[in-house]
Amino acid sequence: MGTRKLVMFGSTGLLLAGILLAPSWQAQGELVRGHELYKTHCASCHGEDGKGVQGVKAATLNNEGFLKVASDDYLLKSIRLGRPSLATNAMPHFDASKLPDEKVNLIIKNMRSWHPEISAPVETGEKVAGDPVKGEAFYKAACAACHGQKGEGGIGAALLDPGYLNAASDEFILHSITAGRPGTNMPPYPDSPDIRNVVAFLRSKQVPYDPAAKKEAEKGESKDKAAADGEKSKN
Repeated sequence: MGTRKLVMFGSTGLLLAGILLAPSWQAQGELVRGHELYKTHCASCHGEDGKGVQGVKAATLNNEGFLKVASDDYLLKSIRLGRPSLATNAMPHFDASKLPDEKVNLIIKNMRSWHPEISAPVETGEKVAGDPVKGEAFYKAACAACHGQKGEGGIGAALLDPGYLNAASDEFILHSITAGRPGTNMPPYPDSPDIRNVVAFLRSKQVPYDPAAKKEAEKGESKDKAAADGEKSKN
């Protein structure tokens, strides 16, 4: 084989290798970017490895039980809506101007990489039927010790937080209860009418929530107050 043919053969081999490896390189690059974005926007509360930060009340994201039931849509909505009800360490919302969908998706890919054996769940849109009155009674008996009498959170998450309820589907809430959270105080509960009643109770407390509109309303209130204070000082 002549030198020219050897060069052509070698070049072709390198080209084919590059084509075959390109998806792998791209995926690796996305994970690196996702990890950097996660460190910038999430790690201070959730921990660089997703296992939390001592003294900071925030969800443990690197939990097999959580990742098995949390769809990508739930994670994106949670980032968009935040968790406004927490008195301390409230999670801010990240709108698309701060964090475009492309970057959010990279953060989610980073989270998925913690347990690559767990596939993102695909939700069916199932609505859970139940009796919210009975659900409230069962919630107070079985859930309030950890999640608060008014769903404000405690050892466990704030379940009546408007960001949570507008991000979480019925399926997510139901499967979170039936799967529990391994390694935490949250045990799994068998699916039952009582559990479905709890889901109905939580859903009955959902109110529309738009963090951007809320922020604008708060700005307007601040301006009105400043104007009123100005008028008082003149008098």
